[in-house]
Amino acid sequence: MNKPLLFLDDQKYNIAVQLGLVCLGAGIFLLERYRHAELIDLASMYYYIVLALVCIVVWNIVQYMRVKTYYHSLYEAIESDDALEAVYIVQGEVLNEHRLIKQMLMNQQKAYQDRIAELERKREIQHHFTLQWVHQMKTPLSVLDMQLQQADEQLKQSGTWSLSDQAAFYRSMNEEVEKLHGGLEMMLSSARLEKLELDLHIRPVELHRIIRDNINRYKKLLIQYSIYPKLVGEAVVATDQKWFGFIMNQLITNAIKYSKLKQGRKELHITIKQQGDTTTITVQDEGIGIAQTDLRRIFDPFFTGQNGRMVGESTGMGLYLAKEVCQRLGYSLSASSVEQQGATFTLALKHVGIHHMQ
Repeated sequence: MNKPLLFLDDQKYNIAVQLGLVCLGAGIFLLERYRHAELIDLASMYYYIVLALVCIVVWNIVQYMRVKTYYHSLYEAIESDDALEAVYIVQGEVLNEHRLIKQMLMNQQKAYQDRIAELERKREIQHHFTLQWVHQMKTPLSVLDMQLQQADEQLKQSGTWSLSDQAAFYRSMNEEVEKLHGGLEMMLSSARLEKLELDLHIRPVELHRIIRDNINRYKKLLIQYSIYPKLVGEAVVATDQKWFGFIMNQLITNAIKYSKLKQGRKELHITIKQQGDTTTITVQDEGIGIAQTDLRRIFDPFFTGQNGRMVGESTGMGLYLAKEVCQRLGYSLSASSVEQQGATFTLALKHVGIHHMQ
């Protein structure tokens, strides 16, 4: 449909009303002529009809000329190869309706671009994380392979293996296997995080039991590095057991990772408190702490800071994923620290938060 026909189609009801008014005026002329034939001349009625029709035609031509540019730009926008930028082609708005429609389209276009940028950012993060994860997984695999080769050579040479060597071999193997297990769990959780709402099972959960299970999972490492955990308090909260366990696993492994660098006896305090509609879990270690310059960035993806340079297996994704899960569930996660004295992470679970996922 060309532009004049499109304009006429848009204005057909207005034109019909205009012609109806002309007919109404002609009807009034005829009625008055019937009542006062000597006062009303038909020529006057014809003059009125012609003049009214000319005015209607001129008015609609003027209106068409006003919106011609708008229609032309609409066709250009529709035929544009760049659909996302097409809204900026539209110009020549005459009516407030045109301006409002354009503003609405611009708002939608901005929202789509923001959404695309966010998805692209997440894709880049996931891609970078995958590459980094593959690199991190190679390290424990190489260590395991090297240990197995050394053990095989030792057995071939001596034919015996002392209990102390066996214990050291077992501890080393167990530590590398835990690294592999933790890395795989983190990758799976990262993949499921985007559709977290499809992977939720909300029910009353004994938080202290989940925390205790995570502590027992790393019991050997805790003993190896002289870290003594202390769990105080109990609470039952409606949440997802698996995702809560994931958050606590990241906090506990993070505490072990940076406590083992410090010599001597260390304690790991985990405290559960309930106050009103909020349950707070505090994880406080006595490790090397976090530099104040790094503290505000520890939840950023891939940020490892000064401590990360001392720990080869640090990926900078554990705390980021834990923070993301908390935000999806409506919880909060914060941190504070004093260098060389330890770090404290505080997880606050609002009892209504799970029903208002972001």
